[in-house]
Amino acid sequence: MTILERPDCMTYPCREECCSYGADVWPDERERMIRAGVATAAEFTGPLEPDECGDVLYRTALGPRGCVFLDARRGCRLHVPGYKPEVCHLAPRDPDEVEEMVEDEILPCRGAWVFQA
Repeated sequence: MTILERPDCMTYPCREECCSYGADVWPDERERMIRAGVATAAEFTGPLEPDECGDVLYRTALGPRGCVFLDARRGCRLHVPGYKPEVCHLAPRDPDEVEEMVEDEILPCRGAWVFQA
């Protein structure tokens, strides 16, 4: 198993490019955020077409800076109240996914990631 040591996203000079495309959200995550009043249905798109595993997801909508949940100054406004989508905590999951995100130009902090076997 490979362990990824991530950079501190609040201090790394990435300009939050990782969040510029929105994030996939499980239906139960979306509903929990809406019920808690930290999000509205309009802040999501979808449901999306089923993915390769047959899962149906939503995606965070986009605003001028990318994901609508990006705080006006820095960081995700869902992080502090504890509603940050699971995918935002997990991706990238392995070195191959890091390289894929770099190729798609959505992970500018590639050099800051440390891989341990």
